[in-house]
Amino acid sequence: MAFDSLFQPGRIGTMEVKNRLVMAPMSSRLSSVNGEVTKELIAYYAERAKGGVGIIIVEYSYIDEFESRAAICQLGVQSDHHITGLNELAEAIQSYGAKAVLQIAHGGRQTDPSKMGMDPVGPSAIPDPLTSAALGRPNWVRELDQEEIQEIIDSFAEAARRTKMAGFDGVELHGAHGYLLCQFLSPFSNRRNDMYGGDLEGRARMPLETVDRVRSTVGKDYPLLYRLSAD
Repeated sequence: MAFDSLFQPGRIGTMEVKNRLVMAPMSSRLSSVNGEVTKELIAYYAERAKGGVGIIIVEYSYIDEFESRAAICQLGVQSDHHITGLNELAEAIQSYGAKAVLQIAHGGRQTDPSKMGMDPVGPSAIPDPLTSAALGRPNWVRELDQEEIQEIIDSFAEAARRTKMAGFDGVELHGAHGYLLCQFLSPFSNRRNDMYGGDLEGRARMPLETVDRVRSTVGKDYPLLYRLSAD
């Protein structure tokens, strides 16, 4: 059959997977309002792991207590107090033979200040068109300075550390769908004139520095994935 390889074992770095089927990260809104793992969230992912998928990439999780959260009841990995709940979630997925990967993300300009309580930030002060359309007005964005960029990179690394401590088999950086890492890479949202803007090399600097910092934090053998938009 043309798709026989889908059901053959595979490998991502040191992570051995029972098949090539992957459940992509999709927001469930089953976390608590403070981003904590709930019994409902564990049951949701356990049921999907029971179906036989090789890898489950758990939905985007915010990385700090500042502007990274993009939605109400979004899963969080911004504090060590989340590690215990995340460990229970990872073990529930793994109990059915699936590998558990946690996606970590920063919403950047793609947040609603009326719900999150903080003004959105981004590489440049350019409102997000989709969020603005949903709000019916421009969603004003504050441009990040270089010190703040470094703090966000540190937050990604700390979130990855917590992911590993919680027992997940890998971590995925959300560099797609218009979130912050994607915003830095795109010339539509990044009009900076400093080292983090301009040509492709400059626009890619922040995402690449994030990858490097995360890698140095979790170690060379821990599986690190990066989700990238093709458009």
